[in-house]
Amino acid sequence: MSMLDDIRPARKYFVHDLVREAGLDVSDWSNSKRGAAGARTNPKYCYEWVFVEPGNAIVLNLWHVLLRQEDGLIVHRGNFREDADVQFARGRGNPWGRRARKLDDALQLAQRDGLSIRVILNAGNRRDRDDPEAKASQVSERELDPEPWTLASYDAATGAHVLVRGTACLFVDQFALIEPDGSEEVRRREQAGLVYVRDPRIRNRALLRAAGRCEYCGSPGFVRAGGAIYLETHHIIPLHEGGPDAVANVICLCPNHHREAHFGADAVRLREAFRKRLSSRTVPA
Repeated sequence: MSMLDDIRPARKYFVHDLVREAGLDVSDWSNSKRGAAGARTNPKYCYEWVFVEPGNAIVLNLWHVLLRQEDGLIVHRGNFREDADVQFARGRGNPWGRRARKLDDALQLAQRDGLSIRVILNAGNRRDRDDPEAKASQVSERELDPEPWTLASYDAATGAHVLVRGTACLFVDQFALIEPDGSEEVRRREQAGLVYVRDPRIRNRALLRAAGRCEYCGSPGFVRAGGAIYLETHHIIPLHEGGPDAVANVICLCPNHHREAHFGADAVRLREAFRKRLSSRTVPA
């Protein structure tokens, strides 16, 4: 049995109960004519696909069929903003486009405020977004995933996202086992010569943006024994040439392209190619 099979929902629970199980306040669900007795079926909430509690967490509904297993991780790659645009263009902005926009808004909030992410997994007959004549989806099974999820990357310019199941250290680089002493500023220290010390937060943000794939060739990084995906971080303009230790100057590469960037005959052309590649990407906050 695959990892995806292991987490496929087997029973159908009420959305209200799952949102409460995820730790969100559901007291307002009782604010209807039926009071607490009608909380589970309050139409103001039970047909939504995202729930937000500022300062706490967001709960997303995701279709199990859209999940993928990549390099030992369970991943959801998508673009809710694009989904919304398609629906509004077809005159189906309500409810499908509106729900998709709310999903995109929730990801932006989670990224900005560092909110935790929980996922309700859904199975059943999923409506095909690209079929304008498709009927509404029907959920036959629905369960809360017991594992939290991580927003590995989010492109604010386009809305493209990568959600990864779990909160462990997902991505590491060649410096992961040799961390500096905690200073937040780029500096040089004496250690058999002058050694440039890199801010680990800058590297981590670049690794999140890359989401486990070489940002030049797209090849996946390899999985280390602990489960983290390995890529190598590279300053496009080197620190010793005055390049900044900033996310916009750090690209994540497979080991082959990293070595080529340092020692290859094509290193000058690669530097410009790296710069252009990052100029089209958005840095995670």
